[in-house]
Amino acid sequence: MATSEQVAAPPLWPVEARLAALLPDLLVFRKPRGSEPELATAQGVLLGVHVTGFTALMDRFSLTCKSERDMDKLAHIFSYYISDIVEHVLCFGGDILNITGNVLLALWTVEQNQLSDIITLVAKCSLEIQEKFGIYHTKEGQDLQLKIGLSAGRISQVIVGDEQRQYLLVIGRDVDDVQLAQRFAQANEIVLSWNCWKLCEQYMFEVEIMREDEAVKLRDMRIIDPFDFDEHFDKCLDYLPHYRTSADTLRTALELDPDSALEQTLRKHIMKNLLKKIDEGQPMEYISEFRTVTMVLVSLEFHKTAWMLHLCHLIQEAALYISTVIEKGGGQLSRIFMFEKGCMFLCVFGLPGDKKPDECAHALKSSFSIFSFCWENLAETKRLRSRGYVGKPNSLTMSEPKS
Repeated sequence: MATSEQVAAPPLWPVEARLAALLPDLLVFRKPRGSEPELATAQGVLLGVHVTGFTALMDRFSLTCKSERDMDKLAHIFSYYISDIVEHVLCFGGDILNITGNVLLALWTVEQNQLSDIITLVAKCSLEIQEKFGIYHTKEGQDLQLKIGLSAGRISQVIVGDEQRQYLLVIGRDVDDVQLAQRFAQANEIVLSWNCWKLCEQYMFEVEIMREDEAVKLRDMRIIDPFDFDEHFDKCLDYLPHYRTSADTLRTALELDPDSALEQTLRKHIMKNLLKKIDEGQPMEYISEFRTVTMVLVSLEFHKTAWMLHLCHLIQEAALYISTVIEKGGGQLSRIFMFEKGCMFLCVFGLPGDKKPDECAHALKSSFSIFSFCWENLAETKRLRSRGYVGKPNSLTMSEPKS
């Protein structure tokens, strides 16, 4: 029945909670230590989830889509699928570090003597994820499947940037190991790094040795009684101080009291386009969208002899220059992440509010400027590569080894 009364909109989350929803607990609950780069080390277990088939699904949509509604449909498929996985990780106490493209990375930070218990917890989480979401059949006929990698050990957390914009990276051998484990895994498989296998309670795992001293494939866990794991789960919660305390929310970070200092700190880690949407009070479901953009990927490969602290300073120096050049061209340095041999800077032109008709030219000009700077000023750089993308990979590639 129609009435003249207006239905009140649901209340918005506080600003701190809306910011925290986009960031990992590692940032939300940290204590700033001073000037950048900021380096801290802890023990932890890493979970990497790689969604396969998504690129092929995007290619199908790009050939058949006739309107923005079709692209919105693609966004909905991926968001719905990845959200279920994220929720499952959060229920097991994981901290979502980032979702880059079709790869999710989560971390459980604990003490060294707690690693074996948490590996059991994360292995159980992984098995359930594969059981529930391992294969997702789309109406378009392209299945989405999961490859999962686990690693454990010493993780270095690095924050680079300045007073306006900051970026979180996780660095270390075990970060490389989780990526290696993902590569070893086939669709619907779970692979543990060799160090993770050495640290776990091996009698609880049914595995297949894939490569000696490199990786093992997890087949199942030897848990006879479900109540045995419930007891183990409760034990692990004592190791996770930021595990949710309310059934109404998945994260303690969303229940933060107003704190202006924390708000200013968190804002540094979020792109200005998203900050504008948050400040305007737009619903969180409108934060995500698919759009055609121009991207520049800058890849720096460092010599293995570079010390960790020196490596952090190199990344800091590169980040400050790259962000300055990209912003002058109308783009943004979106994210920095590590790969096995170096560091990757993801730069984006054409985000909401930044769309320009000549953005490809700005991207090309910025790439050459970044290439020249890194080549001349970063002495420990072994290899430098810059790639340009418009919608999907094409054009600009520059690469040359540096002795």
